[in-house]
Amino acid sequence: MSDISILEFGVYGFLTYTTMLMLIISVLKGLPESTRYNQLMTVAFMLPGMICAPVLATSGVSIQIQHTDDIIKDLNSTRTWSDISTNAIILQNPIWVTVHMMIFFVLLLYIIRQILLFLMAPG
Repeated sequence: MSDISILEFGVYGFLTYTTMLMLIISVLKGLPESTRYNQLMTVAFMLPGMICAPVLATSGVSIQIQHTDDIIKDLNSTRTWSDISTNAIILQNPIWVTVHMMIFFVLLLYIIRQILLFLMAPG
């Protein structure tokens, strides 16, 4: 499992959860998919969340935070020293890996369904 930074975790999480929110809203409202191109657009909007969900699932429970503590400049030359320390946020409950994998499979099944409807729709 790879470690990701807090910024990557935020971006991937935002894309994944907004995609799930779009899916939930479209299912609750029962939006009609009148044309083939509406089905294709739905797939296009669901793909980023489907790609980001397994990234979150394989990232593990460790989120890296890297920050620079001290910067020391030598006044007589152009040398600069910096002390970089890396801290990590460890997710206490490893169930999030499973949740993100389930989100991936839900989105995958929905996208496969939409593509099949796109291919079978008349004209």
